[in-house]
Amino acid sequence: MNTFKSVVYPAVVLLSLAAAVTAHAESPTPDNYATMTFAQTKTRDQVQAELFQARADGSIKVWSTSYNHMAVAKSLRSRDEVRVEAIVANHAGTDSAWFGEDSGSFELARVQPSRAVGERIVASR
Repeated sequence: MNTFKSVVYPAVVLLSLAAAVTAHAESPTPDNYATMTFAQTKTRDQVQAELFQARADGSIKVWSTSYNHMAVAKSLRSRDEVRVEAIVANHAGTDSAWFGEDSGSFELARVQPSRAVGERIVASR
Protein backbone atom coordinates (compact mmCIF):
# COMPACT_ATOMS: atom_id res chain seq x y z
CA MET A 1 0.00 0.00 0.00
CA ASN A 2 2.87 2.31 0.72
CA THR A 3 4.27 1.88 -2.80
CA PHE A 4 0.85 2.68 -4.21
CA LYS A 5 0.85 6.02 -2.41
CA SER A 6 4.41 6.75 -3.40
CA VAL A 7 3.74 6.05 -7.09
CA VAL A 8 0.14 7.05 -7.78
CA TYR A 9 -0.06 10.30 -5.82
CA PRO A 10 3.02 11.86 -7.46
CA ALA A 11 1.74 10.70 -10.85
CA VAL A 12 -1.62 12.39 -10.23
CA VAL A 13 0.15 15.58 -9.14
CA LEU A 14 2.37 15.59 -12.23
CA LEU A 15 -0.55 14.96 -14.57
CA SER A 16 -2.56 17.74 -12.88
CA LEU A 17 0.33 20.16 -13.27
CA ALA A 18 0.76 19.17 -16.92
CA ALA A 19 -2.94 19.73 -17.57
CA ALA A 20 -2.82 23.11 -15.83
CA VAL A 21 0.18 24.24 -17.85
CA THR A 22 -1.30 23.19 -21.19
CA ALA A 23 -4.74 24.72 -20.55
CA HIS A 24 -4.99 28.26 -21.86
CA ALA A 25 -8.01 30.53 -21.71
CA GLU A 26 -7.59 32.15 -25.09
CA SER A 27 -9.97 32.87 -27.91
CA PRO A 28 -9.90 30.55 -30.91
CA THR A 29 -8.95 33.42 -33.20
CA PRO A 30 -5.79 35.46 -32.82
CA ASP A 31 -6.12 39.05 -31.68
CA ASN A 32 -4.43 40.86 -34.53
CA TYR A 33 -6.42 44.11 -34.47
CA ALA A 34 -3.34 46.00 -33.40
CA THR A 35 -1.62 45.16 -36.68
CA MET A 36 -4.65 45.58 -38.94
CA THR A 37 -5.13 48.73 -40.97
CA PHE A 38 -8.64 49.88 -41.76
CA ALA A 39 -9.20 51.78 -44.98
CA GLN A 40 -10.81 55.17 -44.46
CA THR A 41 -12.85 56.38 -47.41
CA LYS A 42 -13.38 59.90 -46.05
CA THR A 43 -11.13 62.43 -44.44
CA ARG A 44 -11.85 63.94 -41.04
CA ASP A 45 -12.77 67.25 -42.68
CA GLN A 46 -15.31 65.53 -44.95
CA VAL A 47 -16.96 63.75 -42.00
CA GLN A 48 -17.13 66.97 -39.99
CA ALA A 49 -18.61 68.84 -42.98
CA GLU A 50 -21.33 66.17 -43.29
CA LEU A 51 -22.04 66.42 -39.56
CA PHE A 52 -22.41 70.19 -39.64
CA GLN A 53 -24.63 69.98 -42.74
CA ALA A 54 -26.89 67.39 -41.07
CA ARG A 55 -27.16 69.53 -37.97
CA ALA A 56 -28.03 72.57 -40.08
CA ASP A 57 -30.82 70.91 -42.09
CA GLY A 58 -32.15 68.80 -39.17
CA SER A 59 -31.59 65.40 -40.78
CA ILE A 60 -29.26 64.15 -38.05
CA LYS A 61 -30.63 61.27 -35.99
CA VAL A 62 -28.71 61.04 -32.74
CA TRP A 63 -29.73 60.18 -29.23
CA SER A 64 -29.56 63.43 -27.36
CA THR A 65 -31.81 65.78 -25.46
CA SER A 66 -32.77 67.55 -28.67
CA TYR A 67 -33.79 64.37 -30.53
CA ASN A 68 -37.30 63.21 -29.66
CA HIS A 69 -37.99 59.81 -31.17
CA MET A 70 -41.50 59.83 -29.72
CA ALA A 71 -42.54 63.01 -31.53
CA VAL A 72 -44.34 60.99 -34.21
CA ALA A 73 -46.29 58.88 -31.69
CA LYS A 74 -49.87 60.07 -31.43
CA SER A 75 -52.42 58.96 -28.87
CA LEU A 76 -56.02 58.39 -29.84
CA ARG A 77 -57.32 59.17 -26.35
CA SER A 78 -56.70 62.07 -24.02
CA ARG A 79 -54.75 61.80 -20.79
CA ASP A 80 -57.93 62.29 -18.75
CA GLU A 81 -59.69 59.42 -20.54
CA VAL A 82 -56.82 57.06 -19.79
CA ARG A 83 -56.67 58.19 -16.15
CA VAL A 84 -60.40 57.61 -15.67
CA GLU A 85 -60.14 54.16 -17.26
CA ALA A 86 -57.22 53.24 -14.96
CA ILE A 87 -59.06 54.45 -11.85
CA VAL A 88 -62.19 52.48 -12.77
CA ALA A 89 -60.14 49.33 -13.43
CA ASN A 90 -58.30 49.79 -10.14
CA HIS A 91 -61.55 50.12 -8.18
CA ALA A 92 -63.06 47.10 -9.94
CA GLY A 93 -59.91 45.05 -9.25
CA THR A 94 -59.53 43.93 -12.85
CA ASP A 95 -56.02 45.30 -13.37
CA SER A 96 -54.35 43.97 -10.21
CA ALA A 97 -53.92 40.48 -11.67
CA TRP A 98 -51.73 41.81 -14.47
CA PHE A 99 -49.45 44.05 -12.42
CA GLY A 100 -48.61 41.79 -9.50
CA GLU A 101 -45.38 40.13 -8.50
CA ASP A 102 -45.55 37.60 -11.33
CA SER A 103 -46.46 40.18 -14.03
CA GLY A 104 -49.69 38.38 -14.84
CA SER A 105 -48.21 34.97 -15.68
CA PHE A 106 -50.41 33.23 -13.09
CA GLU A 107 -53.50 34.93 -14.49
CA LEU A 108 -52.52 33.95 -18.03
CA ALA A 109 -52.04 30.34 -16.93
CA ARG A 110 -55.62 30.29 -15.63
CA VAL A 111 -57.07 31.40 -18.97
CA GLN A 112 -58.53 28.44 -20.80
CA PRO A 113 -57.51 28.18 -24.46
CA SER A 114 -60.25 28.54 -27.01
CA ARG A 115 -61.41 25.49 -28.94
CA ALA A 116 -61.70 27.61 -32.05
CA VAL A 117 -57.91 27.90 -32.24
CA GLY A 118 -57.48 24.14 -32.30
CA GLU A 119 -60.25 23.75 -34.83
CA ARG A 120 -58.62 26.35 -37.08
CA ILE A 121 -55.28 24.53 -36.89
CA VAL A 122 -56.89 21.19 -37.78
CA ALA A 123 -58.92 22.75 -40.59
CA SER A 124 -55.88 24.38 -42.15
CA ARG A 125 -54.05 21.09 -42.67
